[in-house]
Amino acid sequence: MLARLYDRTIIGLAVTGGISLVVITIAIIIDVILRNTGFRPSQSTSALVEYVMLYSTMAAAPWLVRKNGHVAITSFIERLPGALRFVAGRAVLILCIVILGLLSWRSGAVGLEMLAAGSVDMRSINIPSWVLYAMLAGGFGLMTLEFLRMLLRGEIYTGNEASH
Repeated sequence: MLARLYDRTIIGLAVTGGISLVVITIAIIIDVILRNTGFRPSQSTSALVEYVMLYSTMAAAPWLVRKNGHVAITSFIERLPGALRFVAGRAVLILCIVILGLLSWRSGAVGLEMLAAGSVDMRSINIPSWVLYAMLAGGFGLMTLEFLRMLLRGEIYTGNEASH
């Protein structure tokens, strides 16, 4: 049941990330139309677009890892012989887990510092600074889990797709 809830969370985040991109696209179109027709657009559009782009990236990234839709450089691993490809593929998965885990931990730690300090990101709208770091920590943490799932299932990282 926990695995199903996790799977639905990953899919739900990807869907909300995609929907948020549609919403900011519409917001930008409305902003441009208002500017070009002599009306005054909302001052917060640019800031909201930046926040939503961060959210949509962090929300969709774990799903992209799951579907092997992330950016990968494959030319080196693809050319290795079978046994070495296996070792290199596992090493890449472990490296991804370590790096993303560290990024999640660090962004979470900075977010907690921002929360304790009461820091606010001031633009045309004010948002508590910890929110930005929470998005990073959550996204990096879920990507860590996705790579860990690959590793625990015995997959190797080949660049194009995870294989057994």
